[in-house]
This record gives sequence, C-alpha cells and structure tokens, in this order.
Amino acid sequence: MEAEKFLKPVLQKPPGYRELHAPPETPNTSSRRRPPKHMIPPSFYPEKKRRWSRCRLFCCSCCITVAIVILLMILTVSVFFLRYSPRLPAVRLASFRVTDFNFSGGKADDGFSQLTAKTTARLDFRNPNGKLRHYYGDADVAVSVGDGDFETSLGSTKVKGFVELPGNRTVVIVPVNVKRRQVDDLTVKRLRGEMKSKKLVVKVTVKTKVGLAVGRRKIVTVGISLSCGGVTLQTLDKQMAKCTITMLKWYVLTFD
Repeated sequence: MEAEKFLKPVLQKPPGYRELHAPPETPNTSSRRRPPKHMIPPSFYPEKKRRWSRCRLFCCSCCITVAIVILLMILTVSVFFLRYSPRLPAVRLASFRVTDFNFSGGKADDGFSQLTAKTTARLDFRNPNGKLRHYYGDADVAVSVGDGDFETSLGSTKVKGFVELPGNRTVVIVPVNVKRRQVDDLTVKRLRGEMKSKKLVVKVTVKTKVGLAVGRRKIVTVGISLSCGGVTLQTLDKQMAKCTITMLKWYVLTFD
C-alpha cells in the first residue's frame, strides 16, 4: 500500500489556477520599466515634422518682397544721383520797385488810414544742373513791407508756372497791387518815414512746386516755400537779396 501511494502521479495545476487563500501576486514592473532617456540612442527617437502655417509663409513672403523693393529703390536712387548729381534751384530777389505808395484818410478820429500801393518784384531763378530740367508749377506770391509789429501786407497774386532748361537763368516779374488796405496811424507814420529814407524792409514769399525732369520725362515733384528779402530798399538797390527754400516742411536751404 505504501508503494502504491508513492507511485501515484501528481496532477499538474492548469494554467491560470490560483489557490483560494493565496495572496495576490504583484506584477514585476522592473522588467517593463523604460530605460532612462540618456541610455536610448538618438536614432531611436522619432523625428518631429515641422509644419509651417499659411500665415507664417505669407508674412515671410511679404517681408522678402518689401526688402527686395526697398533694395531696388535704393539702388535706383544711388545710380540716379551718381549719374546726374541733382541740385536745387538757386533763387534770389533781384529788385523791388514801388511805383505808388499813398495813404488816404479814413473816418474822422478812428485812428486808421487806407493804403494804396503798386509794387513790382523781380525774382531771379537759376538752374545749376547740367542735364536736368526744372519744372515750376503755378505759384502763390505774397508781398509785405515793414518789420516786426509794423509789418503790413501789400497783397498777393498768382504766377504761371514755367520750365527752366539745364544751366539757364530766368527772371520772373511779379506785379502786386493793394487798394484801400486799413492801416493804423502809428504804422502809417512808421512806414512813411522808412519809405522816404529807403529803410523800408521788403519781404516776398512764394509757394510753389518744383520738379526734376530728364528730357521731357518728369521724375519727381515736391512742394517748396521761398522766403526772399528781409532787407531794406537801400540794400536791394546795391545787391540781390538771399532766398531761403523750405522743402518737405523741415529741410531749409539758403542761397547767399
């Protein structure tokens, strides 16, 4: 009997069999743990695909286009300046004549008189460029006499534009008249005395547009303001008066 018990085969447990009272098995996570990042070769990492959005592509293309346009403009302007060496016109007040300068009495004891005057100003324009023409637009010309608080306007007029060839000189005659302009008695006394002694200060202001041209093709046109005079009639009888050119509201150039 003992031999039979010894030879009795032992039954094997089926897969997945677990004892009723056996403690639950804990999974071995050490074998499944991912190795540290520095232990994995770089070739095992998947490459990230960079995707460019449409907005980014559009902005880049616009920036490149603008940069190319600015570069072309700089090159064009540089070549133009090197080839033609453009210069602004030289303008002077050549003379100023007063043919009529009378004061008539106004109302009694009102302290004012009426001024009637006829004047003629001559402006001297010179084109210093050897290859470029100057195109002048229609100009607004204003004339005043006196200085400081006694400055009095003698009126304004319009002058038709003209073209000045390279190296040419042009004299523009500007007649200006004023009738019955009201002037206070203190200013009348001051202007009469300065007129007799030829110490009357004269000022001529011109607002126009000037453009450069190669042949008959205009290149650029800018607005300018000319301020001529600021000197007495006695000085104008001896020499021309300087003019100041103001361009783009900030660039000032004076011709002596």
